[in-house]
Amino acid sequence: MTPHHLPETITADRVTLKKHKMELAAMMFRHVDADRERLGKFLPWVAWTKGIHDEREYIEMTHKQWTDFKMFDYGIFLNDGDVYVGNVGVHTIAWEHNRCELGYWIVGGHEGQGYVSEAVKALEKVLFEEGFFRIEIRCSGGNERSASVALRCGYLLEGRLRKHCIENGQRRDTLIYAKLKNGN
Repeated sequence: MTPHHLPETITADRVTLKKHKMELAAMMFRHVDADRERLGKFLPWVAWTKGIHDEREYIEMTHKQWTDFKMFDYGIFLNDGDVYVGNVGVHTIAWEHNRCELGYWIVGGHEGQGYVSEAVKALEKVLFEEGFFRIEIRCSGGNERSASVALRCGYLLEGRLRKHCIENGQRRDTLIYAKLKNGN
């Protein structure tokens, strides 16, 4: 598949995915900072996000990676009130194999309401329409909420990489979920 850009906005029933804008940096940081303990359990970047300048650098990086066809990262916004509730993104893209990986996180106050599942489904629909054949979701073996999103969205658990990463100073397993365009 030839590298190409994804839409900058994707709309679903309750959420809209929007390419990051620099104006979002302060709000993103406030949410990460307020939810640091919960998010930091499974997301290593939380420890490196120490100020608004870090979020600005992150958004700049996502824009460069978007331009270079390497990553497409979106903010998740509620359609009712345009409230920012988290991020979902496409990364680890292998254009030559029509394959990519999704990552996501949600603000704690909006957890458990199905917004991430809806965002994942909306994004995967676009990805399959754009020519991707395989989409993966990888998460910590201890991150039950992230794993449940993958399962709710119809991804199959394909494997467990034992003691694959160091997370908060401890070795942890990585779960690999996948969905194929043809549904198998």
